[in-house]
Amino acid sequence: MYLALKRDRSYSTSSERQPLSDSSEEYHDESINKEDFDNGTLYADHQRQTSLRWSSLCFHLILASIYGAAFLAATYRSTSSIRCQDRKSDHLIASPLYEAVEIERKTINASIETENPFKGAPSEELDHAWHQLFINSNIRVTAEDLQKINRTSVPIHDEKGGYYAIPVINYDQKFLRQVIYHSYYHVGKPTTPMHIEHCIDNLRQNIMCKADIALLTFTWDPSDRAPKPNFVVEHECANWEKVDKWAEEHRFDIFDETTLVHPTLGPSFPEREYKATGRIPGHPDFHPNYHSDYHGDRDGV
Repeated sequence: MYLALKRDRSYSTSSERQPLSDSSEEYHDESINKEDFDNGTLYADHQRQTSLRWSSLCFHLILASIYGAAFLAATYRSTSSIRCQDRKSDHLIASPLYEAVEIERKTINASIETENPFKGAPSEELDHAWHQLFINSNIRVTAEDLQKINRTSVPIHDEKGGYYAIPVINYDQKFLRQVIYHSYYHVGKPTTPMHIEHCIDNLRQNIMCKADIALLTFTWDPSDRAPKPNFVVEHECANWEKVDKWAEEHRFDIFDETTLVHPTLGPSFPEREYKATGRIPGHPDFHPNYHSDYHGDRDGV
C-alpha cells in the first residue's frame, strides 16, 4: 500500500511539472476549454468582453473625432475672425460707397500739352463736362450709415426718406478754374479771396491725406540742362465710373422744393432764386456763365 501511494505521488508530481505544448489537448487560446465553449458558459463571457473592448474603442474614437472637429472649428473661427479684422482694418472710417470702390491701375497723362474735355478756354462743351462730372453729388444715405460715423444730417422729406450727404470728392478745382476766367464766369464777389484760400487749403489737406506715392521720373532734354519730368505716370486709382454709378443710383433732387426744407425758413432752393441766378450747381438748368441783375445772398458757385 505504501508503494502504491508513492507511485501515485510520483506520477502526480511528474504530471504537474510537465510543460504544456501547442499540441496539448489542454492548451486553448486564451486558456478557454473547448467543452466550456460547447456548453456556452465561457463563450458568453468572451463575447461580452470582446463587445466591451470594441465599444470602448469606438467610444474613444468618437470622442477623439469630436475633440478634433471642435479644434478645427475653433481654429477656423479664429482664422476667419483674423481675416475679418484684417478686412475691417483696411478702412478706418465707414462709408456706404466702399462697396462701389474698385482699385485699378490707371495711367494718367498730366503733360502740359495734353488735351482733354476738362482743359481749355471756357465753352459750353467744357462747362457741360465739368457739370456732368459732379451731377450725382447729392446722395441719400441711411441712419445706419450716419451712425457708423457718429454723425447726423439733414433729413430728406420724400417717400424714400434717408439723409442728405455728399461724397467728399473735391469740387474746389472747379471753382479755382472759374476764378482763372473770372470775367467769363462773373466771379467777383467780396468773399472770393476767402473762398479761394478755402479751396486751396482744402486741396492741400486732401493731397496730404491721400499721399499719392506713384513715382514721377525724369529724362534729359538736349536743349535744357535741367531734367525734364515725365508726367505720364501709372497710378493706383479708384474706378471713377463705378463710384459715379453708385452715386447716381442714390442721387436725389434737391431742387424740387420738398426734399430739403428748413424747419423755419422753408425750401432750401426755391425755384424763384435758382431760376433768377441760374448758378446753382447740380441743377439741370445750371449755367455757370449766367449773368443777371439779381443780387441775392446766395453763393451759387
